[in-house]
Amino acid sequence: MGLMPGIPEEYRALAARLTAAEGQIFPLVMVDPERYQRAVTLIGLLSQYFTERAASLSELAQARVDAVAMARDLASRQALVTSDLDLDVVADAAMSQRFRSLLVLEVRDQADARLEDARRAGLAWVVMSEPDAASLGMSPHHEWIDVHIATRTELVRTITMDLDTGSPSFSITVSGPDGAQPTVMYPDRQEWLRAAESVRETVEAENG
Repeated sequence: MGLMPGIPEEYRALAARLTAAEGQIFPLVMVDPERYQRAVTLIGLLSQYFTERAASLSELAQARVDAVAMARDLASRQALVTSDLDLDVVADAAMSQRFRSLLVLEVRDQADARLEDARRAGLAWVVMSEPDAASLGMSPHHEWIDVHIATRTELVRTITMDLDTGSPSFSITVSGPDGAQPTVMYPDRQEWLRAAESVRETVEAENG
């Protein structure tokens, strides 16, 4: 399973840990179906615990403190053998389900707040996502997402390095009210920047 998309920087380490836990649980179905079924049953029970205890990401972190003890208690009630299960991994896999749900709400609230702040400031566009300055040149993929405030049109710009040749490729994808347009590739940075500016001007002219 890949890392959850759209994760704010402060939650990426946690998301990576939870995703890794899921990655340890689900392959069991191929090698030990009975053990897998016990793990999944316990994850389901523990997921309900997280849902009831956590209405925010901060509450979720607090609920995790007692999750292993709760897992033992739930397993005892259901007569589930846990001696061959890593309950920390089970707890993280269960936590990931609630984490995903809360993350959607968190990201949505942050995006709405940023859009509202930009609207009040009289801006036409707002930057919703951009690479950390420290990572520029250190990662094979960089992405910028700008949103037109009036229409919620997304302008997504990416730079991706070819790991074999070291050459960068530049792309732009525009998603508007009618859906996403085909991604367009550009041969160099300057043409890519000009195309992005042209998109902004077109969107503003059509919705001015």
